[in-house]
Amino acid sequence: MLTYTIVFLIALGTSFVLTPFIRNLARRIDFMDTPSEHRQIHTVPIPRVGGIAMVIAFFLALVPLYFLDGIITQTLRDGREQLVRFVIPCLAVFVLGLLDDIYRLRPRTKFIGQIVIAVCFHFFAQGITSLPNPFTGNTVQLGAWGLPITVLWLVGVSNAFNLIDGVDGLSAGSALFSTLTMLYVAVANQNLALAALACALAGSIAGFLKYNFNPATVFMGDCGSLFIGFTLAALSILGSQKSVTIVTVTIPLLAFGLPVMETALSIGRRFLSGKPVFGADRRHIHHQLLARGFSQRKTTILLYAASAFFALMSLLAYNSPNRLLGLILLTLGLALWIAIQHLGYHEFGEIGRVLQRSLSQRAVIANNIQVQNLVQALRASKNHDEFFTHLGECFEATDFTQVRLHLPLKLAWQIREHAYFRFSRHDDFVTAVWTEDGQPEHLPHTAKLSLPLCFHENEFGRMDLHRLPDTTFLFDVNLLFGKLREVTEETLIRLGEDPSQTREPSGDFNEMRLTERQA
Repeated sequence: MLTYTIVFLIALGTSFVLTPFIRNLARRIDFMDTPSEHRQIHTVPIPRVGGIAMVIAFFLALVPLYFLDGIITQTLRDGREQLVRFVIPCLAVFVLGLLDDIYRLRPRTKFIGQIVIAVCFHFFAQGITSLPNPFTGNTVQLGAWGLPITVLWLVGVSNAFNLIDGVDGLSAGSALFSTLTMLYVAVANQNLALAALACALAGSIAGFLKYNFNPATVFMGDCGSLFIGFTLAALSILGSQKSVTIVTVTIPLLAFGLPVMETALSIGRRFLSGKPVFGADRRHIHHQLLARGFSQRKTTILLYAASAFFALMSLLAYNSPNRLLGLILLTLGLALWIAIQHLGYHEFGEIGRVLQRSLSQRAVIANNIQVQNLVQALRASKNHDEFFTHLGECFEATDFTQVRLHLPLKLAWQIREHAYFRFSRHDDFVTAVWTEDGQPEHLPHTAKLSLPLCFHENEFGRMDLHRLPDTTFLFDVNLLFGKLREVTEETLIRLGEDPSQTREPSGDFNEMRLTERQA
C-alpha cells in the first residue's frame, strides 16, 4: 500500500507543479484554444496542451518503482518487456493528439493514426482474444475477430473521453472516477502492475484537475484526452483478459459509463436524424444541460455525480454474485432511459413512439384488414343505403370521433335517412355526418384531417375526419388517402349515374331534417 501511495503522490505533485508551467509556456508560444468554433463554450483563449503535464507526471511516477524493493516493483521489473509494449502505443497516441493540438490534423488522418496504433497494441502488447458467453458462462475464443474488437474498443474509448471534453473539468473528472474504479478492481484482484499504473494515472489526473475545473485556466487538449482514454482502455484489456468472465468484461463498460454513453448517444441520435455519424454539433449531454439553464460548474458537478453513479454500479457488479448482475444492469438501463428522456433528445423519443407502435402492431394489422374488407364492400355497394352502411362500419373500425362528408347535391340527394349518418343540405351540397357512439354531434377541440374529393371536372367534395387530440391511430392513414378516397369517388359517381337510383329531387330536404331535430 505504501508503494501505491508513493506513486500516487509523485504523480499528483508533478502534475500539480508542472501544469501551470506548461500553461504559461503554451501562452508564450500561442498554443491557445480560441473560441472561434460554434461548439466551444469558453469566451476567452485558453491554453490547450495541458495534457503534456499529465503524461510527464504519469511516467515520472513510475521511475522510482525501479529503485524500490518490494513485490510490486519486482513484478514490474519482471514484466518490463510487457510494460514497454504497453507504454509505446500510449506514447504514440499522445504524440498523435499533440500533433492535432498544434497542427489541427484532418479528422480522417487522426482516425487512421489511432487505428494503426490500436492494431500495433493488439499484436505487440495485448489484444482482446476471448469473451464470455453470457448465456452459458463459457469463454468464446474470438480468433480473427479479436483484432477488430480490440481496435473498436481502444479507438472508441479514446474518442469517448475526447468527446466529453467540452466543459471545464468534465473529461478529467470522469477519467478520475474511471481510474479509481480500475484501481480498486486491480487491487482486489491482486493485479499489482495494473494497480501501480492506475495509481500513476489517477495522481496525474488529480493534479491537473486543480487547473482544469471551472473556471479552467488550461485545457488538456487532444493529447491529454486521447492519452487518458487509450491508457484506460488498454489497462482494462490487460485486466480483463487474465480472467475472462461476465463481470470482468462488464466492469470497464460501467467504469467508463459516462463517455461510452455520450458516444453511443451521439452516434445514435445523428444516425436517427440522418446527419453524419462522426460530425460535430452542440447537442451533447453537457450542451443539453447548459441549454436548460445550468452553469458550467453545475453541469460539471451533475455529470460528476453521473460518473460516480457508474462507478458505484461497476463496484456493485464486481462485488455481487453473477446472478445479480442482470438486475444491476436492468436498474442501470432504466435509470439511463429516464435520464435520456429528460435531456430532450427528440430522436430517442421517436424510438419510444416506434416501440409503442410495435406493441400495438397486431391491432393495427387487424384494423387495416377490416378497413380494407369494408373498402371492398363499398366498391360492391348496389345503392346509396348500402354505401353509407359500409362507410359507417369503416369509420367504426378507425379511431375517428366524427366524420363529415361534403358531397355535390346531384350525387347524394337521393338518400334521406340512415342509421349511421345525419344528412343536411347547404346550398348545392349535402353534408353527411357520422358521429362515434356516445359522442355529441358538435365536438369542441378536435383535430381535423381533410381529404379532397373529385367526382367530375367541376364537381368537388370533401371528407373531414375529426379525432380527439390525445387518441392514437391504430390503422394505416395511407388507406384514407389512397383506397378509401378512391373508392368513395368511384362508387358515388357510379351510383349517381345508375338509372335505377335516379329519382326526382325533392325540395323538402331541409324541412325534413328540421322536423326530425325538433322531434
